Amino acid sequence: MVKINGETVQFINCNILRDHRIIKEDLWVRNGKIINPENVFFDEKIQSDNKVDCHGCLIAPGFIDVQINGGFGVDFSHNTDTVEKGLQKVAKGILSHGVTSFCPTLVTSFPETYRKVIPKIKKATGGTHGANVIGIHLEGPFINPEKRGAHNPDAIHSLEKGMAAVRDVYGSLDDVKIVTLAPEIPGAMNVIPALIKQDITVSLGHSTADLQIGEDAARHGASLITHLFNAMLP
Repeated sequence: MVKINGETVQFINCNILRDHRIIKEDLWVRNGKIINPENVFFDEKIQSDNKVDCHGCLIAPGFIDVQINGGFGVDFSHNTDTVEKGLQKVAKGILSHGVTSFCPTLVTSFPETYRKVIPKIKKATGGTHGANVIGIHLEGPFINPEKRGAHNPDAIHSLEKGMAAVRDVYGSLDDVKIVTLAPEIPGAMNVIPALIKQDITVSLGHSTADLQIGEDAARHGASLITHLFNAMLP
């Protein structure tokens, strides 16, 4: 990763997206921001401080993956004794696939798993060592058993006790960024705004909700859908 620090960096032999087309053109950057090379040539009359040969690669914004359950032999929901090491491995590995920020995701699990794993996953700034960790995604266990998919049916939990159930199951909500739940289960509509007040995004998934219920959940503040068209009604 190039350190800018006031330097003018010129990326050469690269492809960039401009006006809805991919073109071969140099990209100029200063202090982390793209600058107009015409200003450099005609106004500042300087050369770049540093040139980076991209060897024909495409320069584009990094991908943000909000649901990564693991990878590279790591499963965040099951490798509970080596969470920190596994997190580092995944964060490093996904850089080569263009992912620069992600949410480590836990599938439906028992409370003891959440209480063990959640405190070990912290938000972290990325770099050459690995992608940004922007927060935890908790996919379950407040889902509909009819659309559980590969989730453990024995670990599915109700929301009849509202936020008390959320605290009982998850323990800490520190560094939690997203919670996936089924909006049709009893108590869900009250929990959605309560989670949002804690700066947690609510995503709908593993659900038999119809359009009306989905729209109601959106009015309550839900703003995402987890793996659209999978584990839900057509």
